[in-house]
Order: sequence, then structure tokens, then C-alpha cells
Amino acid sequence: MSKKSKIVLIANTANFFNSFMLDHVSKLSQKYNVFICCNDVNKLKKLIPTNVSLVRVNFKRGVKLFDDFNSFLTTLFFFFKERPDLSISFTPKVGFMVAIASFLTNTPNRLHWFTGQIWVNKKGLIKIFYKLIDKLIFSLSNNVLVDGVSQRNFLIKNKIVTINKAFVLHKGSVGGVNTIKFKFNKKIRTRLRKKLSISKNTFVFLCLGRINKEKGINELIEAFKKIAKNNNVLLIVVGPIEDKNLFQFLKNNKKVLYFNFTTKPQDWFSMADILCIPSHREGFPAVVIEAASCGIPALCSNIYGLHDTIIEHRTGFFHKVKSINDIKKKMLYIINNKKLVKKYGISAKKRVLKDFEQSLLSKKLLKFINSNID
Repeated sequence: MSKKSKIVLIANTANFFNSFMLDHVSKLSQKYNVFICCNDVNKLKKLIPTNVSLVRVNFKRGVKLFDDFNSFLTTLFFFFKERPDLSISFTPKVGFMVAIASFLTNTPNRLHWFTGQIWVNKKGLIKIFYKLIDKLIFSLSNNVLVDGVSQRNFLIKNKIVTINKAFVLHKGSVGGVNTIKFKFNKKIRTRLRKKLSISKNTFVFLCLGRINKEKGINELIEAFKKIAKNNNVLLIVVGPIEDKNLFQFLKNNKKVLYFNFTTKPQDWFSMADILCIPSHREGFPAVVIEAASCGIPALCSNIYGLHDTIIEHRTGFFHKVKSINDIKKKMLYIINNKKLVKKYGISAKKRVLKDFEQSLLSKKLLKFINSNID
């Protein structure tokens, strides 16, 4: 019996694997010896097959030179010890460490997955630095995956990757959508609205995810304020706030409700009427197709990462990035065309079932890995 090849998957946190990789890990573990390296790795014990090996690497967010150097040494030692046949890394900092460690240990197959670029809205030396990091990751990788077609085109245009070594799984995303988990539930919609004293006739805009200025929350709230007084509408914001100054900003309007991190985003999708993603930059936000799986269309910034998540005039709406007036204009159009919004929601769900169902993405990833490792 031939020996199974070793695959190592490396990301910052266990939450990344929990959100995007569980089905991938399950499928891969049936054919390969799989290792997962991340912070808080023990959180995955009950979520993945028992034959998957868990390795803790204390990755920290942001630039912390001492901690980062220790994390790199841990990663390098792991590669020397285990000698994996394939490495798959995610996020720039982890990708940078893995690219060097896997290169130094002569890992035969080195793969990085681009899920967004932090340098897009940066300027000067910082932008140059982060672009160089991405270029180095690419140069040390045998191939790279990109989680969206428009992002791949953007990376090629900016000469970060080349067309022959950068690939997208099917129509995009990392893990697709668990359509059994993410589906509309009328009972939850009724219960949540009753609990929050929201009328069934109130139109609810939902913003769900990390809350910071780059996610466009400031422009969204300012636009919403302009339509809130004369319309039966509500804006619900769900997710961890990464800028403490935003707390007061969120509390200044009675028609804006804030809730912290949720483990059941599908409940909020069922309760809402449309999802808002006013981000300044994005890779391929899974939240859009998760909402779509629940029959909820989206109002998104017209930026490259979001072009793959909705089809304009069919599954959602675009607005000009950072434009309060255009967000306001589109919000007014949406609440005056509620039947169209429902129609877009139906189309969005059909598109998810066709192109983003997680088992389809897992099959595509397994096929891609098979062609690179065998």
C-alpha cells in the first residue's frame, strides 16, 4: 500500500478553518495525511476528523516582530520535522512565513491562497512593502489560488501574479456555502423580529462582519440616517467592532441596532431584507453568498472583490465606493422596489446552489490538489 502524501494547511486562527475549510479538510483527510497549523488550534478538535493532526502556532494579528519571529521559527521547525509534500497558506503574514519556511525545507509543492490585498488603499512605502510581500509569496510558490476572478485579474494587472500560475476554483470563494446551514427560516424571522420589537412591515438593512472604517460602516450609517426619518426602515449591525470610536457612532440613531459577534449569521439573514457590504476593499466575502443562500440579495461597493459575489441587476446592487450620496440613492431605490429585492433574492439563491455549494468547491479543490501533488 502506497504511503499517503502529507498536506499542511496554515492560517492565523482556528476560526478561519471553522468558517471556510471544514468540508475541505474532511474530503482531503480521506486521501491524504492532513496537518492544520494555527492559533487556538484545539478549538477544532470536535469539528474535524480524528485522523487530522493539529499543530499550534502562536500567530498574532498585526506586526509584532518578536512574536512573529517566534512563530516563524515554530513554522520552520515543523517543516523540517514533518517534511510535507504540499503546503497551503492563507493571509499575507502567514503566507510570507510559510513561503520562506517551505522554500528553505525544499517542500516540493508550495501553494498560497490569496483572499484579499491589504495594500489596495495604502500609500507610499507601506503600500510598496506589502506589495513586495505578495510578490515574494508568489515567487516562492509553485502555484497560487485566488478566491475570485476579479481579484485574480487585479493581481495580474498589478504584476503580483502571472496568468499561468494563478487559478480560481470554479466561480470563486474559498469554501463555498453550506446550503443546509444557510437557508431562510420563517419561524426565526418572526421570532427575532418579535424579540427585537421589529414590525413585519419594517424593511431591515443588515451589515454583518468585522466592523471598522475600511468596511465602510461610517458611510453606510451616514447614508442610512438620511433615509431613516421618513421611511419604515432599520439598520442592524452585527459583528466585532475593531475601532472603539465607532461605538458612539453606532449609538447615535434609534433606528440603528448593534449586536456583537454571532455564531448564527443565518438567523440574522432570515430576519433581514438585504445585506449591505459598503467595504473599501474586499477579497471574496463569504458573507454575501451565505446571505444569498438564505434568499437575501446584497447592496455592495463597486470594487473588484465584490464583482464575483453578485450579478448587478440580477442578484444585487452596486454603489460607488465611499459615496454616501450613492448609498442613500440605492437605499431609497431598494425600499421603493421591494418586489424587485425579493426577485433578486430568489435569483441569488439559485446562483449559490449552482456555483457556490461547498461540496462542489471541495471537489474542485481535491481535483486541483491531485493534479499538483500526484
